[in-house]
This record gives sequence, structure tokens and C-alpha cells, in this order.
Amino acid sequence: MTDHPILIKRYPNRRYYASHTSKYVSLKDIEEMVISGHTVEIRDSQSGEDMTQTVLIQIIMERHPDKISLFPSEMLHFVLRSNDLMSGLLGDYFRHSLDYLDYLRRHNPAAASLAPMQWIKAWLDNVSTSSKPDPQQSASPESAQLSQRVKQLEERIEQLEAGDD
Repeated sequence: MTDHPILIKRYPNRRYYASHTSKYVSLKDIEEMVISGHTVEIRDSQSGEDMTQTVLIQIIMERHPDKISLFPSEMLHFVLRSNDLMSGLLGDYFRHSLDYLDYLRRHNPAAASLAPMQWIKAWLDNVSTSSKPDPQQSASPESAQLSQRVKQLEERIEQLEAGDD
């Protein structure tokens, strides 16, 4: 994976040109770039408008319609009904969620294959093993409460994984 996105220009004839290879590419080629871990940036050749979201949505709709179920109908209703302020909050929420998942993936690569409830447990396990408390520091009431809450959450996760409610 590279840090820089692959620039792809979309021409009026609906053709896509990848500047890094100096070749025209198809939607399937763009999909393969993304699946292989690259980030793409798709721009209109005339206006410079960012079309990345539109093209990625098109790829999902045409080539992976089963993945549309990742977005529950209730959420789609909520998105359509939201005003500008709520849309901003939703966008921030999704971005932060993705940032967290990326953080988890980078700091605990084994977590990528885990179920969502196990992601949290893996992150908590990673945090608890990577942070060694300083014996010289006395535990504050806040940290004791936090430790107790983490322990409760870990127990609840174990119950959920075992199928207990």
C-alpha cells in the first residue's frame, strides 16, 4: 500500500485514465486496485471535480450488490432525512469509526480477521498488555473506576461471545 492515492481521470466519454500507468482502465481495474490495498482518487478531466465516491458507489452497486446490505434500510432512511448538521455529525461518526478500525488493523493485524465484537476485545487486550503501569504512581480514583469499567466491559464481551444475554 502506498501513502499517495493513485490519480485516475474520468473523461467525458466515461473512460478512466490512470496516470501512474499511462493507460486507460476499466471499473474492474479500479476495483482491483482498491481490493489490492491502493487508494484511488478519481477526478473529472475537465472540471477537476472529485468523483471518487460516485465511482466507488457505482462499483459497489454494479459489481457487489450483496455489500449494499452493509447499510441497513433504517440507516439509509435516516441519512435521507438528515439535515446538514446531522449529515455532518454522521460523516464525522463514520470517519472516526474507520479511523479506529484502521488503528486497530495497524496495531493488531490479527484483528482484521475477527468478528466486530472481537475487535473491541482485541483492542482492549492490546491496550492492557502494551501499557505497563508505573509502580511509583498511585492509582487515582478515576483510574480505578476506569479499570473496573474495562473489566466489566470485558466480561460483557465474553458473555456476548458465548451467546449469553
